[in-house]
Amino acid sequence: MRFLKTTGVLLVLGAVLGSSLAHAQVEEKSKLYYAMDTEALGPQRVPRASVVQRMVDSLICNLTGKTTVAEGWKTLVSPTDTVGIKVSASGRNVSGTHPAVVGAIVKGLQEAGVPAKKIIVWDRNMEDLLAAGFQASGGGYQLVGVDPASGYDSKAQVSAPVLGKLIWGDRKFGDTSGMDFSERLGESDQLSSQSYFARVLSQEVTKVINVPSLTDSFLTGINGAIANMTVSNLDNWRRFAKSAAGGDFYLAEIYADPVILDKVVVTILDALVLQYAGGPFPNPNYLIDNLALFASKDPIAIDATAVRLIDEMRTSSKLPSIRRMTTYVEAGADLGLGQYGESRIETVRVGVEGLR
Repeated sequence: MRFLKTTGVLLVLGAVLGSSLAHAQVEEKSKLYYAMDTEALGPQRVPRASVVQRMVDSLICNLTGKTTVAEGWKTLVSPTDTVGIKVSASGRNVSGTHPAVVGAIVKGLQEAGVPAKKIIVWDRNMEDLLAAGFQASGGGYQLVGVDPASGYDSKAQVSAPVLGKLIWGDRKFGDTSGMDFSERLGESDQLSSQSYFARVLSQEVTKVINVPSLTDSFLTGINGAIANMTVSNLDNWRRFAKSAAGGDFYLAEIYADPVILDKVVVTILDALVLQYAGGPFPNPNYLIDNLALFASKDPIAIDATAVRLIDEMRTSSKLPSIRRMTTYVEAGADLGLGQYGESRIETVRVGVEGLR
């Protein structure tokens, strides 16, 4: 039995992960909505903003059961919220979250009464955000990266029995407090079992719209809903990526922390393109047009679908499966975060005609 302690919860996994919990839960299908349009991408795979807007609007109206975009978003956020849009910018302008998708979300939020000053678009690296095409100003949102010196919250931490080597950019890197004299004089690596959440997540935003892109990742199998909210919102994160590659479940446990779980109101998977190898960094050699967006309140349904789509492409290209690296997704289902099996996910295609 092992323990992972996060800010507000102590999670325990046994050899058979969450078996009693899984049996106790009422099995209900999760709904996964998707919009697809052959006109979504223009020349050089540049999204057509008007088409993407209709796709996002239709997803939100169908997901919330409302007839207007404003009413739909108002069921998820309020004008008093500080709404964070967590993007995946590591794929930059090749396979990262497209600014057109975020722009469509921002327009809907503004129609619901959320002012630009209370909309934050963020990822770890500002350089990636700018390279992906996000605007430092004038985009109807505040663009935020995580500053290595001040961007992590000392009061919101994750402790796990797996050590990570601290490097520049980690909150405690170079901090010798607590070391004895010989350790301070030595040249050994600085190791830590602690990670800290990004301050923008733990303190600044009150609701989160999670917008990963449909890419593989050599770190976590896919760069999906769970990875996008965990790995890139923590310092000393490499230890969790390494454990995920070895089939461990820590990422699902971290997602279950109230810092994340209580704030994410919807996940919108940017699947306009699909990168099936070389991720999470941009690699156009493994990129195909996919022309779709997915939306669900269930992050496991999103990730399970992403695993299947990416693995189909990898199989046809004679590349190894990513399933061994994504066991944390199925573990998330055992923790009650959502549904994993195809038979437990109802996939619903939505129309995009007649909107706006």
